[in-house]
Amino acid sequence: MPRARHSRRRRRALDPHPVRGKLSHMRASEAMVADPHVAVAGAMASEVAIMLKTRNISVVPVVDDHRTRRFLGTLSDRDLVTRCLAEGKHPWHTRADELMRTNSPVVRPEQELAGFLVRMDLDPHESHLRPTITVVDKDGLVVGFISHPEQIAGVEIVWG
Repeated sequence: MPRARHSRRRRRALDPHPVRGKLSHMRASEAMVADPHVAVAGAMASEVAIMLKTRNISVVPVVDDHRTRRFLGTLSDRDLVTRCLAEGKHPWHTRADELMRTNSPVVRPEQELAGFLVRMDLDPHESHLRPTITVVDKDGLVVGFISHPEQIAGVEIVWG
């Protein structure tokens, strides 16, 4: 029994700087998922939906093509439903770049995230969006993705 108590303490000691249930101040490169899955602008909504399902993800950066990975916007599973299906568009004939959000927050890998504001400029009819941050290099190419910025100490999500 004493050993189990010791290993619990040890696990806490290895935890990456817990601060009130959040990760402590860090740069984007430390919080991001490197080389994330992306959707190509010309991909059909049905292809993006299949990728989201098979990869078990809910938001993906949209890029110009897989080689250059120039950031254009983000597309979520909710966007597929509200901007495609609910509007009567056919997912086999609707491109990702017709549905993506272009006002998604973007940072560089070296950006300190403490004090960073993620502005969620909502349409009055949308109340279930999830904040994300795309990490791009100096040329605007996707190098990482932060899917839960609300878990990083110092990052503030501003709604409205």
